Amino acid sequence: MYLHMHLIFRHVLLLITLINFSYSLGTQFLSVPSSAIELAFGPSPLFGSLSINNPALLIAPNKGASMNISYGTWFNNISNSSFSLASKLGRGNIGLNIRHMGISDLELRSNRPTDDPLATFSSTSFAVASSYSQSYGSLKVGATLQYLLIQLYTENVSGATFDVGITRSFGKNIDLGFSILNSGYINKTDSYNPSLPLRFLSALSYKLPTSKWDHKISLSAEKSSFVDGSIIRVASQTKFEKFDLRFGTQSSKEVTVVSGGFGVRLGLLNFHYGIQIGSQHLGLPQMLDISIKLP
Repeated sequence: MYLHMHLIFRHVLLLITLINFSYSLGTQFLSVPSSAIELAFGPSPLFGSLSINNPALLIAPNKGASMNISYGTWFNNISNSSFSLASKLGRGNIGLNIRHMGISDLELRSNRPTDDPLATFSSTSFAVASSYSQSYGSLKVGATLQYLLIQLYTENVSGATFDVGITRSFGKNIDLGFSILNSGYINKTDSYNPSLPLRFLSALSYKLPTSKWDHKISLSAEKSSFVDGSIIRVASQTKFEKFDLRFGTQSSKEVTVVSGGFGVRLGLLNFHYGIQIGSQHLGLPQMLDISIKLP
C-alpha cells in the first residue's frame, strides 16, 4: 500500500514539475531572445539580421557567408545559446539556425523531508531551423521551417513550426514589418501536454535624417497565445563609425522590462552585448554575440 501511494505521489510530483518548467522553459524558449542584439532591443520584426523574429530580416553577404555565435543566461541561470549561418542562394538568402536552452541539477523529492533527492535531472529545449528570404524592390519576404525537441526528466516531445514575415520600406526613413511565428504542432505524452506560443509581431520604425549619426527608433506590438493582452515595445539603435548603441523597453499586463546593449564592428569580426532588467526580479539575462564573415 505504501509503495503504491509513493508511486502515485511521484507521478503527481513529476506532473507538477513538468507543468512548472513547461512555462519557465519548455516551448516558452521559442519566445526567449537568442542573441545579444535581440535581447538589447526586445523581439522585433524590424531589428537584427537574423531570422528569429522575422524570416524576412535574414541577410547574407554578397560573397562568402556570415556566422554568428551567441551565448548567455536567461532567468534562473538557464543557459541560452545559438549558432547561425547565412549565405546567398540565387537571388535570395538562405540561413541555418540552431538554438539550445537548458537547466541542470533539478531535484525530484518526495513528500518526506530528506537530505538527498529521489533523483536529479535536467531540462533542455533544442531547435534547428532553416530560413529563406528574398527582396522584391522595397518589399522583403521570408519563411522559416523549424524542428523542436524538448526533454524533461523521462519525457521527450518533438514538433515542427513554420514562420513567415515581411518588411516594407517607404522611402529611405520608414520601415514596416510583420511576422507570424510558431504555427505548427508538437506531440504530447500522458503527463506532459505542451502547446506552442503562437506569436503575431508588427513594428514601425523611423530613421532620423542626420548626417553623422545613423539613428533609428521603433514602435512594435506583439500578441502571444502565452500572454494576456498585448506586449508593447519601444526600441532605438544608434550607429556611429564602428560602434552601435541599443536600448529597448517593453510593457505587458504583468511585466515591465528595460534592456540595452552595445556593439563593436571590426570589419570581418563583430562583437555585441545585451542585457535585460525586468520587474520579475528573477535575475539579469545577458548575452554575448560574436559575428564572423567567412570567405
